[in-house]
Amino acid sequence: MNRRYLVPACALLALAAIMLAARGYAGFGTTVPVSAETATNIARSLFPVSLKAGTDNLFLTNPVVIFIDDRRIGLQAHLQAYDHRPEQGIAISEEGQAVVSGEVGYDPKTRQILLFSPRIDKLAFDNDSDVTKRLRAQVLAAWEAQVTNPIRAEVPPHPFIAPFKDGIQDVTYEKRSIFIQVWYP
Repeated sequence: MNRRYLVPACALLALAAIMLAARGYAGFGTTVPVSAETATNIARSLFPVSLKAGTDNLFLTNPVVIFIDDRRIGLQAHLQAYDHRPEQGIAISEEGQAVVSGEVGYDPKTRQILLFSPRIDKLAFDNDSDVTKRLRAQVLAAWEAQVTNPIRAEVPPHPFIAPFKDGIQDVTYEKRSIFIQVWYP
């Protein structure tokens, strides 16, 4: 071998040896930004949602992710509360808006998205009546009885997330943006 190529060849050989030795540890990380619009599209893939509140049913549609402030993310949805029991002469259908919010986190052990300090920021029906007051009280009671701090949710099976779902290390929210930290082995 020509002496002129000896040093570069040795350096290349050493680099290859280091990379082969570190193969089990090799990988790279990146951060995936998620805008409110993208988060809304991800949320839409999980809707409509039907829930029970007391004797009434809630039907949630048209979700919109909103960045409330520098700590809290909100989810606004159209709400329809209904109770249809014709044998008892009951036919209720009321519509309104709901906004729930919290602080986002991630549990790498369970691989779940967390919502810390969850709260209902808005629960308003289009009509103000005894029925809507009762519905509101039932929704708030169900929230108090069933919601934990933090709320835990599975990572959504959405095409935007699918390519890196198994590599998620953390989910954060800062400067009115969601960031997903991903590690690729």
